Amino acid sequence: MNFSGMPRLFLAHEILENALSGDEFELDSDTAKKVVKVLRMQPGETFIGFSGFGREWECALTSVENEGKSRARAVLIEERDVDNLRHVHLSIAQAIPKGDKMDFVLQKGTELGVMEFWPFDAERSVSKIGYDEDGERAAMRTARWRRIVEGAAAQCGRADVPIVHSIADLSTVVDYGTSGARCLMLDEDDETLPLREALQKEPIEWDDEAPPRVMLLVGPEGGWSAREREWATRYGAQGVSLGRRILRTETAALVAAAILSWEAGDL
Repeated sequence: MNFSGMPRLFLAHEILENALSGDEFELDSDTAKKVVKVLRMQPGETFIGFSGFGREWECALTSVENEGKSRARAVLIEERDVDNLRHVHLSIAQAIPKGDKMDFVLQKGTELGVMEFWPFDAERSVSKIGYDEDGERAAMRTARWRRIVEGAAAQCGRADVPIVHSIADLSTVVDYGTSGARCLMLDEDDETLPLREALQKEPIEWDDEAPPRVMLLVGPEGGWSAREREWATRYGAQGVSLGRRILRTETAALVAAAILSWEAGDL
């Protein structure tokens, strides 16, 4: 069967965790609203349901209600074979940029196969989201970012959904990125080794059975402070550049992710 034209809908993990053909379930309110009011689907129409943990099912709507609050029910038809093969476990640690640039990094990074996102506050970050007094603003922003990667995964055909970690500080990010992983700190400093040369000098061994973990550490619009640069490299991060041009922070993250995905054979 050709699944290419079917809508893809994110489902709660509990629905697909122990799924069996013929199981019926109710869509959550947001998904039901999308099905009824946006896609205008009718009973009998099919879609692909995925939970973000690598499983996909063909599903069919059994009922829809458009009076007042949208409601919809569906049934599981059959599980699809999914290719979750990865040659690299790629993470982007992104200093939070201003405006909606983080949304762009999350969306396009998901399309490129990034597995984890680590937003963090840098010394020169314009907005210090992680430092609000009660944490409410940071929690709301993180929840929104997680919805963005869910939507991006649905759009690009991924059966898994990247992890978006809570907003952290640089020390937490570097500690994770250097623990059993290669941590590449994107840096426009003139003395920094270009990424191409760094990979030639110390190649990454791509392995689909045990994909190497690589973190890209991306600074804010104002660049790294001398203290951040010294601290990160002392604890194992490797400074690399992306050439002579100065790239915007959101551009640098995605260019580096695309290069590594290409080198690994995932693009």
